[in-house]
Amino acid sequence: MSPTPSPWSWALWALWVALGYYNSQAGAFVLQMETDCFLSPSGRVLWANWTMAFNQLPLVCYDNEDGHFLPCGLGWADPWAQPAEYISQWLDRHGPPQGPNASQACQAQTQSLWKRTAERRTPPQVLIHPVTRQGSPSAKTLSCVAWGFFPSEVDIAWFWNGAPLEAQEGPLSLRSNGDWTFQAERTLTLEPLHGGTYSCHVSHPSLQEPIIQEWVPGLSMDLRLKVGLAGAVLGLGLIFFIAAAAVFWRERGRQGYVPIEGSSFPEGKHQIRQKV
Repeated sequence: MSPTPSPWSWALWALWVALGYYNSQAGAFVLQMETDCFLSPSGRVLWANWTMAFNQLPLVCYDNEDGHFLPCGLGWADPWAQPAEYISQWLDRHGPPQGPNASQACQAQTQSLWKRTAERRTPPQVLIHPVTRQGSPSAKTLSCVAWGFFPSEVDIAWFWNGAPLEAQEGPLSLRSNGDWTFQAERTLTLEPLHGGTYSCHVSHPSLQEPIIQEWVPGLSMDLRLKVGLAGAVLGLGLIFFIAAAAVFWRERGRQGYVPIEGSSFPEGKHQIRQKV
């Protein structure tokens, strides 16, 4: 006995006959059957859409509410409406219902993907930088930026010498980077406080304890690094100069006048005169 053709093989055969009748000059074409999975934030499948597409254009769709195959997209326009209607009726009679089947397929296929993406934990990177508001050079704010983290649950808090500064904090700004990572920012209005340190505390599910980034009023971090580097170079130069001076002084002491035994210069001169 020859194997019994599956319902989908009969559907493809019907579609091939219909398209060949209505579009005999089209040449080669691509037929696709795809399932789109819509998930909740927790990864649970909400619903699944089944679509049969002709050259990437929807032709027949499955209505999850009514439980029927219906023409859609290209299947609404002539001359595709009649073959799309014929295929939809044929699938209603012979094809399996796609609502439950598609949802089960989505749940099975997304479990492994969900663990590698939505269930992962990526810690943030943190940076503090001062911001000068336009029109008021004296009024400055600090901005604490966290980026590259996942999931999106994050909290940024400002402190001065360990004391919270909630009254001076701006709202938390959260944005998606479009690559399964997020970035967040919270500003702080500066007041003329001295003798302490501002600190930004970033909490995230990937961290056992918050990341603490500090900022001291005065020179900026870049300028402090430049000043520190210049001081280090100056210190090394001073050490080299002192060492060179010590070596030079020591060598100069060795090159002084050393008396030797024998006749002095006047005696030698007198002897020369006698010989003449």
